[in-house]
Amino acid sequence: MYDVLISGAGPVGLFFAYQMVSLGHSVLILDKSSGPTGQSRAILMTSRTLETLDNRGIAHHFLKNAVITHGSQAFSQGHLVGYLDAVNENTLFPHMTCLPQTKTEIAFGEILQQKSLTIQRETALESYKQTPDHVEAIIKNSDGSTETIQAKYIIGADGSHSVVRKCTEGWTYDGYAVSTRFAMADVVLEGKDADMFNNGRVSAFSHPKGSAAIIPLGPNVDKGPFYHRLICNLEPYKLADQDSKVTHGLLQDKTVTLSEVQKNVAERIAPLQIVPKHPAWISLFRVNERKANGYRRNRAFLIGDAAHCHSPVGGQGMNLGLQDADNLAWKLSLVLKGLSSDPEKLLDSYSLEREPIAEQVLKATGNMTSAGFRNSYLLSTILYYVMSAVMSIERVRTFIVSQMMQLRVEVPKDSPLLLPNSSSNRRQKNTGLIEPGSYLHETGPLRKRILTHALRLERKTLRDILQGCRDQHAVIFVGSRPSRRTYCCWTQDFWTKVKKTYSFQVVQPVIIESTWHARDSRVPDYVEEKEKENAEDVFWLEDRWDTLDSVSKRIGLTAHMWDKPETPAAIVIVRPDLYVAHSSLVRSTEDIDFALEVLGGYLQQQKH
Repeated sequence: MYDVLISGAGPVGLFFAYQMVSLGHSVLILDKSSGPTGQSRAILMTSRTLETLDNRGIAHHFLKNAVITHGSQAFSQGHLVGYLDAVNENTLFPHMTCLPQTKTEIAFGEILQQKSLTIQRETALESYKQTPDHVEAIIKNSDGSTETIQAKYIIGADGSHSVVRKCTEGWTYDGYAVSTRFAMADVVLEGKDADMFNNGRVSAFSHPKGSAAIIPLGPNVDKGPFYHRLICNLEPYKLADQDSKVTHGLLQDKTVTLSEVQKNVAERIAPLQIVPKHPAWISLFRVNERKANGYRRNRAFLIGDAAHCHSPVGGQGMNLGLQDADNLAWKLSLVLKGLSSDPEKLLDSYSLEREPIAEQVLKATGNMTSAGFRNSYLLSTILYYVMSAVMSIERVRTFIVSQMMQLRVEVPKDSPLLLPNSSSNRRQKNTGLIEPGSYLHETGPLRKRILTHALRLERKTLRDILQGCRDQHAVIFVGSRPSRRTYCCWTQDFWTKVKKTYSFQVVQPVIIESTWHARDSRVPDYVEEKEKENAEDVFWLEDRWDTLDSVSKRIGLTAHMWDKPETPAAIVIVRPDLYVAHSSLVRSTEDIDFALEVLGGYLQQQKH
């Protein structure tokens, strides 16, 4: 019996498979296709997606084949309105990253090969049924034979026409369809103004007859010509009948000619002149805005387009799905390993956390598609003035780019996994600490304290340290303080209590102290002999707490450095996906007890 059966080997299913295999689970991933898609399809990777991939140690596999853009440029009736520039809002990846889905799938496939996992190709999920402790699925092999597969859980990464979703009665895919035909083509740009689109920017065009976009993709082969993606609508925006079926995605039974795309693009960008040539891929597609009524049914889960689909405007789709996979993988792993104190709470949190984010994206992309692709002189004029105003205000430009790059995505505040910061004898209000649900941004380097076996000084950022927390929660104790203050008196208590409460299989403690309060570079005396090996990666030193990227600054502790009578410490609990689960100040040992106790709401504590 497999731990997990995954139906669908697109980017989302492949990423989920990679995570589960990396976490030590048995996986069967199958797909009816014979290999990676030969079509470029989804092409944008957002900043948050790259941060997610980097947290799993694989971002470089995608960046090495990607085209980096530094923003976008907006045109109205062929005239430049303004620019949206890349913004550095506490991310290592402030740029737009363009990578054809073909290359994305190939990269994931190579990574899975390194993990000795083979994708079962030309194999389709026919049906499945659930029992109290496993799933029985019938799959159809390439030779037409069928077989029954047993797995503890089944994952639907099989797109908007998901078999996993359709096999469960009442699991609906609610929303609407747009009847408008859209075209996209990967082409080489020639003509008088072609060089205008070799400036490292995405270009968007608004016109009374509709809209168009030009996105840099890069060469298809080494030293080959540079390709761009063209997207345009071929007819005015129009909703389909309310009871229409799911029509999202590429139209397999209909085609569009290059001349038709050339005609529409020429119209939208005039008076600029380009000639799209040498199409590597050209296709029609339709847009639906839909979401499943829940992402979980007992032992079945939906991720990616199986859970939600929407307009490609803004490039959010694949990114939303990859982050679905990242949210679910560590939770399912903890349950499979028996390390959750409340498995149902943990697994239910997947839907509760991801659905609101998808709803926001559907609303935003639906509104942008409706406004941008209507054939209307009045609306085109209004859009021109709106874009002109937006492009002139830096704060608004920054907000738009941050939203598009998903830098403002947070865990919804009503998630059952966001832990309270009130102790049993007092409420901690307005502490100024990083809020639960926030994403943990990168920090400046910390120095490893224990040098017993060191060949050199070792420096790592907090994110580097946490990269080893595959499905562990990081419980971070920050005791940095000004040199005028005495050393933190709760460090030993924290170490004693955290190792007594949780196994290191569940949590990874990280203790950060001021360099001047560490006393020495040896293992602290209170660490027992049997714990010393683990302790070497626990203790870190902060040289400066007052810099903008210091850990103390990132978590909000700097506001309390001169509190009286004593500088408090802080505990920040970070989930495996780098979202903060809990933050609180420590002014007594009882505060440590409370912070560790609340985590027991869904993580298994040690039995004594």
